Amino acid sequence: MHISRLSISGYKNTKEKSEIKLNKGLNVLVGENGSGKTTIINALRLALRENEFSYMSIDEDDFYRSIDNKYSAPEIRIDLLFESLNSDEQVTFISWCDADFKAQLHLEINANPNRKGYYKKEIWGGAAKSSIFEEETFECIDCIYLPPLRDAEEKLVNGKRSRLAQLLKKQYGDNKDTLVQSVSEFNKQITNNSEDKYNEIESAKKKINTKLEETLGQRLGQSINLQFAETTFNKIVESIKMVFFPGIQQNDPDKYRDIATNSLGYNNLLYIATVFAELELLKDNNMMTVLLIEEPEAHLHPQLQVKFIKYLEEITRKLEHTQVVITTHSPVLASSINTDNLIHIAQKEEKIIATSLKEINLGESKNYINRWLDVTKSTLLFSKGIILVEGISEAMLIPSLAKIVLARHNKDLTGTTRMLPNSLEEAGVSIININGINFKHFMKLFVNFDSSTNSNQLPIYCSGITDNDPPKTKENIYDKNGVLKLDEDQEPLFTLVDIFPLPGEEPLGANSALLLIEEVNNSIWGRLFHSPLKTFEYDLAIEKNTSQMAEVLFNLWPKPGKVKTRCEKILLKNNVYDENDQLLAEDAKYIFKHIDVEEVGKGVYAQKLTDYLELQINKEWDRVDDTKSNIKSVYSNIGDVIKVPSYIEKAILWSCGGE
Repeated sequence: MHISRLSISGYKNTKEKSEIKLNKGLNVLVGENGSGKTTIINALRLALRENEFSYMSIDEDDFYRSIDNKYSAPEIRIDLLFESLNSDEQVTFISWCDADFKAQLHLEINANPNRKGYYKKEIWGGAAKSSIFEEETFECIDCIYLPPLRDAEEKLVNGKRSRLAQLLKKQYGDNKDTLVQSVSEFNKQITNNSEDKYNEIESAKKKINTKLEETLGQRLGQSINLQFAETTFNKIVESIKMVFFPGIQQNDPDKYRDIATNSLGYNNLLYIATVFAELELLKDNNMMTVLLIEEPEAHLHPQLQVKFIKYLEEITRKLEHTQVVITTHSPVLASSINTDNLIHIAQKEEKIIATSLKEINLGESKNYINRWLDVTKSTLLFSKGIILVEGISEAMLIPSLAKIVLARHNKDLTGTTRMLPNSLEEAGVSIININGINFKHFMKLFVNFDSSTNSNQLPIYCSGITDNDPPKTKENIYDKNGVLKLDEDQEPLFTLVDIFPLPGEEPLGANSALLLIEEVNNSIWGRLFHSPLKTFEYDLAIEKNTSQMAEVLFNLWPKPGKVKTRCEKILLKNNVYDENDQLLAEDAKYIFKHIDVEEVGKGVYAQKLTDYLELQINKEWDRVDDTKSNIKSVYSNIGDVIKVPSYIEKAILWSCGGE
């Protein structure tokens, strides 16, 4: 038995009905802040009556309200659908079931409070409100909630709300009398032995009672007794406190430590381990246990996060009656589990959009994606937008180029365009380096390439940037006398030579990723853009950015000589070529051919060019005076730092919201 579907409307950030499909076992909810992950957790808590943290109360802020305050939801509606009921569960939940033995649970809360300010809740099982509803049915479902910033120390020390006390109460079950008897005997042994002249507790008790009698007299006075705990079961277990040993095998009672001295991360794990022990006890007592955990990564270093999520995978396999729903912002957790367990949560048009990666038609790419989704790349699951790039150069340079593109966009705003953030970081856009041209594997997360099948896609604007890579041409080889060289079969010898197209030319590319463009660009969320001429670096130079790029190359080149001399000549041209495209192409070619060499390297060059651009951009922002400056002029100057190729500009704008 498990929750297969949750529907929410009118609650928190859900005006429209939002449906979330859940898997049996482990469910990991990922997505950016404000997408609705906590709304889902709290809706489950409300419907399942989780009350450890007193969440059963409702106030006016729980009802959906539009930003302009012109609309407020008249009611909250939360519906759960349970599937895979075994025969015993079908009998127990018969009043909740339809003809197919799928159980339904509904909660409705009206927005009009009563005179005391309380909001009326109606809860029923089955399709109709008139269905027979038995409160005892809830006793077969246990809902446990672990909040995001939990005070683990408070939950482990003694007290009524101690998680340890709850575990012990379930552990003892009907065997409570044994504990009460043991504690009672211990109390009598150390406090009531009046004949022991060394019994300091008895001596202290007598002195206090004597002073009470002297102070208040026999008529008004009271008397006391001293003991370690009340001898009722609840008071005993609520008085028990957890301590810890620094090592897993240590048990010397002289080496224990108070949990107040432990780290936040390890206390969190002690708390969670106590809950897991409770789950073990519940497996035989309840038909279903729902464990809700928010941000389990809090205070845990990456290795512990991985160990933790792997253990959760294991217990959901072992305890079939247990369903776990986790929210996380940790790429470590997201990359450590199978994609089938991941559910992407997004907020679109006043509703929650939940996309299970299990329902995306990845085909033969599924194993590839599971291996590929490492800590760095899994950040795409928490992003508003994505830019997929081929290599390290684009990954380093595009964030700086984006600042230039966005500045120019915001300077040229018209009535049909909207203001965009000033950087990809502000826009929530992630650059993902896929280290090659296998865009089809990754684009399947955003594009359905098989129209014959229904497939969900992640509702994230995704741009891909790839090179044109025109095929090399054959050139015959001649000796020093100009005579054509022949091979042993008397065929002309040739070599393959790179093509360096002129501006405006449209060479046919040899990049296989280009075949995806039409299909990707007809989708809702995906776009694939390619360099029109050759590669990223060459196309950047051919946009008359040769002076800036030559300056960076000059500063990087390790020794004096003809390379530095040529860079100085290019620099002095100041990007002016008087429509001489051939000369421009020669300079762009020279820069390109001296970037990816042993003396420099693409990665090092990209980093230095990034530093150069950031310096120029920051100079413009440093001129901003909040009281005097014209932000349009700042945007204009930033937009002129370097000319960004059109295909890069389009990719950046698309990732920032489909512009």
